Amino acid sequence: MKEGIFFDVAEEVEKQEKEISIDRFCVNIRNSEIYQPWMGICSTMQVLEANLEGENVKNISVISSPEAEAVSGAGCFIPDFKENSLKFVLPRFHLGVPAQMDMEIAVYQLSHTRIIKNAIIEAPTKDSGIIYFAREGHLTQMQKAVYLTTRQNLPTTMVSISHRPAENSFTRQAFFASEPNLEGFSNQLHTLFLCDPVASGMQHTAMIEKLEEMGRLPRKIVVIAPMATKFGLRVIEKTCKEKGVMFEAGVAGVLLDTQPPLRYYSPYPKKEIQVADPKLFAVVRELFGDKLSKACIRCNWTGTFWGGNNFPMEASNDELGDIGLSNEELLNICSNLTEQKAIDMDIVDRLIPFSTKLLLKK
Repeated sequence: MKEGIFFDVAEEVEKQEKEISIDRFCVNIRNSEIYQPWMGICSTMQVLEANLEGENVKNISVISSPEAEAVSGAGCFIPDFKENSLKFVLPRFHLGVPAQMDMEIAVYQLSHTRIIKNAIIEAPTKDSGIIYFAREGHLTQMQKAVYLTTRQNLPTTMVSISHRPAENSFTRQAFFASEPNLEGFSNQLHTLFLCDPVASGMQHTAMIEKLEEMGRLPRKIVVIAPMATKFGLRVIEKTCKEKGVMFEAGVAGVLLDTQPPLRYYSPYPKKEIQVADPKLFAVVRELFGDKLSKACIRCNWTGTFWGGNNFPMEASNDELGDIGLSNEELLNICSNLTEQKAIDMDIVDRLIPFSTKLLLKK
């Protein structure tokens, strides 16, 4: 199997570190009727609009909301029913169905940002579609978000793409378990929403090449990646430019860092410029210092959403042990941010997501 262009593009990105350009502002959105019983009529979110090449025109939306921060950001407060209180946890400790629900809400919120909403509105229903990658992609519920935003159905499919070991500098390559089935999709595609987290950008690059091979390359690709690294998004954008395809993206919480040489392990960023909410960035940096930027945002990303409680926690401890940390140490640091302290700092409302509100109202 040929390796594709990913490795050449990734090498270029490695050599050309660029300072991103950003704008920040607050947005009020009206919640869908199905979310209003728990979230109220309206929600406020912080928006970071970015261009990774330092250009003036912004093409990436990063949002800070309680749900976005719970999925891929500062973290969140979850119920501690034994202590009859709330406890603060990092995204790597926010697991299972609650994390799935918050991802759905975060993507709904992304669909109301200027960049992503315009992409949805401008996507002709008959000539556009959604592709979920088979591990976490469908948890975005992008088809539902589009419907709740516009009352339109976009054709949607799932593609079985993953990594397999290979003898290259990244120790892996993208692999399609079966050919993508684009039944119901137009032959002349305008916009495709590719939904899955982004670490290195390898799988998204392979998907773009596969679309070209199938003669179905769209005019625009919009990456919906609640967890996404700055490096991986730059790789995907460069690939799109080489193919003559427009690129936009929507991300939750922060633009993650990712560590060379494998570009797979993806921690909370060291730079405030990559964060949608600078106030939360300051709180997290004070709490964790350099230790936070060493811990991957979610350890085994699939495991934290699908693996119940035991598996992701065990995997997390094993991973942290390799860098001289442990679940216990990070959870002890988390315990320093109490509900009362968050109230005193006027940040508690930014850290109580939908899933917590749902449990507290039972």
